[in-house]
Amino acid sequence: MGRTVLNSFVVLALVGTLAACGPPLGWQKPGVTLAEANIDSSECAALARNQAFRESAFGPPGYYGGYYGSWPYRYGSYGYRSYDSFMWRSQRESDLQDFCLRARGYHLAPIPQ
Repeated sequence: MGRTVLNSFVVLALVGTLAACGPPLGWQKPGVTLAEANIDSSECAALARNQAFRESAFGPPGYYGGYYGSWPYRYGSYGYRSYDSFMWRSQRESDLQDFCLRARGYHLAPIPQ
C-alpha cells in the first residue's frame, strides 16, 4: 500500500513538472494595443478584487446554508472557521478576473518571443 502511494506521488510530481514546461501564456485580443489591454486588465483586476472582498465577508458560497450550515461543519473542533478565507478570496479574485477578460473578448494564447 505504501509503495503504490509513493509511486503515485512520483508520477504526479513528474507530470506537474512537465506541465510547467509549456510556453508562457498571456491575455490577447485581436486589434487591441498594449495600452488598451493594460487598461482592460487593470479594470478587471479592480472589479474582481472588490467583488471577491465583498463575497469573502460571508465565506465561500454555501458555507452557512444547506447541509454545511450546522455546527460541526461551520466551525472546526475548537470553534474557529475551518477554511482559509484569504486563500479562498485569492482564488475567487483570479476566477473573476479571468471571467471579466473573457467577457471583454480576450483569450489566453502563447506570448510570441
